[in-house]
Amino acid sequence: MISRVAWLPVLLLPLCWGAAFCETSKSLVLIIRSAPQRPIIEVRGGNEFLNFEMLVRNASGLTLRISQIELSVYDSSAHDLVMRKSINTDAFAPSIAVIGKQILAPGETLDVFNPFSEFESSLPLTELQYSFCLLRESNEQQREKNQHRLPDDCDFRQQFAVSPRTYEDKTPLILPLRGKIFVWEGHDSYAHHLRVPLGDPKVQALGISANSNNFASDFIYLDAQGREYHDDPRKLDNWYSYGQPIYAPGAGIVLATANDIPENWFEDAGATKIGHPQLPAGKDPKDIGNFVLIDHQNGEYSLLVHMKPGSIIVKRGDRVEPGQPVGRIGFAGDSIFPHLHYSFMDGAEVFKAWGLPVYFSQFRRVLGASSTKVEHGPVDSGDFLESDAVYSDAR
Repeated sequence: MISRVAWLPVLLLPLCWGAAFCETSKSLVLIIRSAPQRPIIEVRGGNEFLNFEMLVRNASGLTLRISQIELSVYDSSAHDLVMRKSINTDAFAPSIAVIGKQILAPGETLDVFNPFSEFESSLPLTELQYSFCLLRESNEQQREKNQHRLPDDCDFRQQFAVSPRTYEDKTPLILPLRGKIFVWEGHDSYAHHLRVPLGDPKVQALGISANSNNFASDFIYLDAQGREYHDDPRKLDNWYSYGQPIYAPGAGIVLATANDIPENWFEDAGATKIGHPQLPAGKDPKDIGNFVLIDHQNGEYSLLVHMKPGSIIVKRGDRVEPGQPVGRIGFAGDSIFPHLHYSFMDGAEVFKAWGLPVYFSQFRRVLGASSTKVEHGPVDSGDFLESDAVYSDAR
């Protein structure tokens, strides 16, 4: 699969605005990578969400500080400005701090997650302009001076355009588990699924060029008291999720499976230390354990991972229908406890494909004694859900 990631070199515009020195655009260049190149606008609850990374590489010989990021939203037809907002260094708790590290050493790349992620559905998001305010900070004198500068006082300002896109899912999907389930983690603003530091050398060394999990969910079962297991967690059968059946969420062809990856284990009664099996070189290279990959034959793919070894009852080439059993929940691969991890992707290769927004059908959000029926919609971290779909082994 060809990754939808592109390096976009952009020259810096020298706007000295009271700065003592000003480099020309020829001597100071940033390279920005938007990942994915055209982010998907997710619609949920009447709002639009836009989550993506901007990888900012310092190609200069200077140390730079990102002191402000400004977003301008334009109407695509008339090119009228319809919204502008920014994060900056103003006040005691500067809003720019939400991006994490702000200093760029020469040659360094920072992963800047889009700080403007939620919008009203009426706002057009087809033409976005990001502006980075950059300060020199190569020595202690410059660092001290920068602490007293106003947000718009930039040594350099770079503009970077992003053109998001909408996406309509093609595959009718049902929840891959039945009964009352809990979304332990989805892809909310602070969920670990949402972010992969693609500019990190360690991530690149693993061959990861895309985040196939950016719309993923982890599903588990809990008891009435909200507990994940009873008694000693070192016995996997004591986990309420372990061994529970997993179902095909949509129709398609099984593209690949793994069914012989040994499981992890807990080394203490507090379930705080995990043991991992030593695998032969090349075994489970993605560290996802036992899995089923389904090709929905329309450019969309479902990946179900961390399954119980020996439990997978489908094989490559099998046709599956929604609600058909495919295996059971296990504790293999990069997993911290028994659960089902589900990813919906635009390609078949993990770490090369990008995740797609997931909208399940025929389920209810359980709210204690009551519930809310959802005909077609996303799920969130913390939700209790119960499917109304038909599962072929339901008794």
